Amino acid sequence: MADVMEERIRSIQRCAGWCFALGSIFVSIAILVYPAFPEVNKTDLVLSQITRASGESWIALHALMIVGFFLVTVGFSALAFLLHLKGSSGSASIVATSALLGGGLWIAFLCAEIYAYRFLANLYGIDPGGATMLFSIIWFWKLAALVVAGICEFLAVFFAGLAVAKRDVVPAWLGVLGALFALIGTLYYAMEFWMSMGTGAAIQPMQSPIARYAIGLPLQLWLLAVGALLLRGYFMSMPVKRVAPARRGGATEPMPGDAPEKPVPPPQIYPG
Repeated sequence: MADVMEERIRSIQRCAGWCFALGSIFVSIAILVYPAFPEVNKTDLVLSQITRASGESWIALHALMIVGFFLVTVGFSALAFLLHLKGSSGSASIVATSALLGGGLWIAFLCAEIYAYRFLANLYGIDPGGATMLFSIIWFWKLAALVVAGICEFLAVFFAGLAVAKRDVVPAWLGVLGALFALIGTLYYAMEFWMSMGTGAAIQPMQSPIARYAIGLPLQLWLLAVGALLLRGYFMSMPVKRVAPARRGGATEPMPGDAPEKPVPPPQIYPG
């Protein structure tokens, strides 16, 4: 039974490690190259900037983000299962639920934007007013959904950071550092939402340099560090194949647990 549990932990370390490492790299690239929209509430300017962009690069950027958020979501789900095996079932439930909800919202709206890009770009060339009106509905729904998705991702990092520090999955300082950045991100999003209630304007904290480079990018580096530590634990716990010491004459000594060799019967000698 102990061997089965050890193999489960190693499998989770491999899955979560690779997903965190690759997913954080993809999302970090998207954070660095994603265009900034100075006036998110002026949808005519936003749509004009989007339609002027190269369609192939815009679709490729969104596809990169979809793959990145998918891998990060799988990594959080695997990490939640690891925390469950180590006794933190409550934190594991919050981590898994928050990551699945946040990652699902990101992936759903990014896929919708890929599908709608060609249609809106063609419609904008024919009827700019109608395209802007249609885009406004999609845009404001997207902004609200991604704010919720961002808060869910912060909650996943916060509870995962505290749990992995408590269960010695990663060094305690690294887990607490991730939880601290996640708490700052949650407070920043909540403050932006509170300030927008008086004006009724849409918010998109992801466009702010503070959210992108002071919160989002460090969190991706934190995921990369956690993934690297999980992979190191996986490779260090790989079973070593035992080699029996050689005996005189080239034979090897039997190892404990090996099946005993059958004795060779003496040759039969028949008269005549």
